[in-house]
This record gives sequence, C-alpha cells and structure tokens, in this order.
Amino acid sequence: MQPSAWGLERRAGRLHLGGVDLVGLAEHHGTPLHVASAQTLRTRCAELERATSGYGGGVRLHFSYKTNPVAGVLQVLHGAGLGAEVVCGYELWLARQLGVDGERIVVNGPNKSDEELAAAVDADVGLLVLDSLAEVARVERAAEAAGEVARVGLRICPDIVPRGMNASSVTGSRRNQFGMDLPGGEVEAAIAAVVASPRLRLRGAMAHIGSGIHDLGAFREAVDRLLDVQQDMVRAGAEPDLLDLGGGLGTRLSREFTTFEMLAYIGFGRMPRALKPTAPGLVERYGAVVGEAVERGARSRGLDLPTLVLEPGRALVSDAQLLLLRIGGTRERPGIGHFALCDGGAMTVSMMFLSELHAVLLANRAPGDEALRRTSVFGRLPSPMDVVYRNLEALVKSW
Repeated sequence: MQPSAWGLERRAGRLHLGGVDLVGLAEHHGTPLHVASAQTLRTRCAELERATSGYGGGVRLHFSYKTNPVAGVLQVLHGAGLGAEVVCGYELWLARQLGVDGERIVVNGPNKSDEELAAAVDADVGLLVLDSLAEVARVERAAEAAGEVARVGLRICPDIVPRGMNASSVTGSRRNQFGMDLPGGEVEAAIAAVVASPRLRLRGAMAHIGSGIHDLGAFREAVDRLLDVQQDMVRAGAEPDLLDLGGGLGTRLSREFTTFEMLAYIGFGRMPRALKPTAPGLVERYGAVVGEAVERGARSRGLDLPTLVLEPGRALVSDAQLLLLRIGGTRERPGIGHFALCDGGAMTVSMMFLSELHAVLLANRAPGDEALRRTSVFGRLPSPMDVVYRNLEALVKSW
C-alpha cells in the first residue's frame, strides 16, 4: 500500500502527516516517538457516529481506554463526544480527571479489586459491568457501604468465535476467561441476585467477542445471545435499558493473522499473504448490521429497544497513529538473513505487532534508493521476542 492510504505524503523522500515532517519530529523529540493525528481521530469518530445514527434506540459510544490511554488522545476523543470505557482504577481516575461525567463511563474488567469497585460506585458510573457471579455480592457490599444504588450490567460469555481470527484475539469463547457462562447457570443466578438486591439496578447485558473483527455476522450472533439474556432479565422483573456490544471492529489498514499464519510467522518467520486495504464501507456496514440485529431481535422478543452501547478502540485510533523508530545498525547472517536493529520494540509497541499484519514505512527514503533483500527488524532488548517485524520486503541500501 502507498503511504497515502494512511494520509501520509512523501516530500523529497521524507514522510509528512498533516503537513508535518515526521523526520523532523523524530529529530526534535527523539525516538521511539508515538505520533497521532487529531484530524483523523475526529474523522473516525464522525464516521462511526454517522454509521450508527440510524438505530432507533439511541447509541452511546465509549472509547476503550486500554487501546490508547494518552491524555492528549483521550481529550480529542472526548471532545468528539465519546464517553470512556475503563478497566482499572487508574483509567477510572484518568477519565474523571479529564472531566468525563460518571454517566458516560463504563467500568469493565475480569478481576476488579474491592477498591476499584468502591471507586466505581462512588463515581456513580453509568454502567458497572459484573464479570462473574462473585462480583454481584462484592458490588452490593460496596453500594451498601456508600449508601448508593449501583447501576450494573452482566458480562456474558456468548461462546462466539468470529471467522478469520487467531486464537489470541478471541474473547467471546467458552475457552476464554471472560464473562458468565450461559450453560453453567451463572447468568440465571446473577440475574436473580441482582434483581433481589435493593442496592443494584440491572441495566442490561454485555459481551465482547474479540479484536480485529471483519466477520460482521459474528456481531449479529452476539446480539441474539444478549437479547435472549435481556428477555430473561425482563421475565425476572428487571427493566434493562442498555445493551452493550463491546468493541472489536477491525481496522481498514491492518488485519489479524489467522491462527495458522500466526504460528508460521512466530515459529518460522513466514510472512502471511499480502496486506490489502479492507473493502470500503466497513464502518457503515457494521453500523447497519448491529442496528438491524438489535431492532429485529428486540421486536421478535417483545422487548423495548435498548440504548446500544459500543466500546470502539483501535477501529477509531489505529489509522490515526504511528510509531517512529530509528535504525541503529544492521547485521548480516550468511545463509540466515539480514537483521536491522532499532530503538523500539516490545517495550514501545503493542502486542498486536505479533498477531496482525500491518505496514512498516521508511520515513526518510532518499530518491534513488534501491530495494534490498528481506530484512527482520528487532528492538534493543536482549530477547528474541523483541520483534518489530520479520522478513520485511523493500528496505534500502542507504541503511
């Protein structure tokens, strides 16, 4: 793919983002350097808002803080109208410091401490997602101690595995540790316990089925599983008003490895098939699929339309951000290959680098530079897992 796919422009061999010289940024601030485009962030937020605006029950967008917890990035996203989805006490504190109202915060996570639960109750968050049956009693105690009524949801394990993903990116399978098990009776018991408590208000069901998803039918399946649970909530005497479908939508300019591709890449350095941009309209198709699924499913069950809660992460920020690294040297292993050693790796890049196909571009390619052999790029840690990319093509002799 050409740099223009990321909104980049090459001038005299140097890449520019939004008119800013990236090589100049690296020279001024040093590397490794994370760079984000505020304009692209706002554009992605507007795209998702438009894509979901046709849903009749209303939509709340909450950015997944774990995706990028940098305050400057978060301020742009909140300024575009997004709430916060947080998974630890620090992220909750940060959201409050950035002025996010409690109603616009979703608290998630599989192992929340008593202190984090108490902080969520104290902040009167709009949705405190209970990940296990044991958390029901713990949140009830926190609400009792605070003299408050906690607004809670139940995270469900829907046992759904989207197509085309590697096992490390799946979160909605029964083989994963997240959420309450439907066949095991946990969900039924949790509904009964929450409905019986004067300190808990049950707002709805929640599920998150994975990351980097392009199989939109998997979201439709998740909606059906969640609405079945919402129907059980109504029958138990609750009045659920939210349905939280989590995040996980794939990005336009990267894709997940399949499980076999990931094993071949990590074990043998074999690159997957070439990266191509996703067909246009992914966000629009996603909005149409989930909106139609909720409206159809609610009607067929005789339920009121819930407010749809979405927790986008990399679908919003992936195309808007990049990491600048500096190559410090190269190394040739006769009969093995060519290595390039840079100043960033496992300590500066996401684990997604090991499980997805993405782009690596030269920020300072000089006119006339010629393509070299395949090169594997590593960071500075004394570990073979400090991988930026294996077997990259088209590096240049100027290195």
